Amino acid sequence: MKICPKCQTKNQDESNFCKKCGFKLLNHGADDKREKVLGGRRKSFLIPIFLTIIAISVIGIAYWILSTGSKTNPKLPSKPKISERIDYSGQTIKMTDIQVKVDKGNIFIPVDIVIKNRLVRFEYEGNGVKYPLLAYLTPSGRVVTSISMCEPCRSTRFHINGNKLVCNACYTEWNIETLKGIQGGCLNYPPDVIPSKIEKGNIVIDEKVVLQWKPRA
Repeated sequence: MKICPKCQTKNQDESNFCKKCGFKLLNHGADDKREKVLGGRRKSFLIPIFLTIIAISVIGIAYWILSTGSKTNPKLPSKPKISERIDYSGQTIKMTDIQVKVDKGNIFIPVDIVIKNRLVRFEYEGNGVKYPLLAYLTPSGRVVTSISMCEPCRSTRFHINGNKLVCNACYTEWNIETLKGIQGGCLNYPPDVIPSKIEKGNIVIDEKVVLQWKPRA
């Protein structure tokens, strides 16, 4: 039954004009049916697009997490080896504070002190700024020198727990050999590795490298 919008007269469904006033009646039934069909087609067409977008987003996020959280620091392979292999399994090693010598533009850390303590922390002061630094031995016997800071949380102290280097403040963990992030909130900010070399029983760091260092976060 069609109701004339002009005079409110009831007309048959198949009527195109009002039997009383002659007003043209809209064919709502056919229009509604066509809209339902087209709407269903639109939905069927959009669903695969939405699913594809979601799948691409998930793959992209997973790739970003894996690529940013699992990269080996490119500076590590060049680090000098100063001891035999070390088994850190089941060990917890606290950071030992030491004093170092600064002379003629270089910072000198005795090799034997690092071998004995495994993980040492020291400070260098230049241009009125104190820079926290550390040196530690990897399981392969390499010595790693770096800025002693977990930059997002600003902690300057760490410890070794098994084969992991751990921030004392946020407890983010990195693989001690590769500095790949394992777990925690600061995975992309392990201690920032700086170059060093071995000379006459000392680990030597150029002062300029430290003075030019800038936080990453």
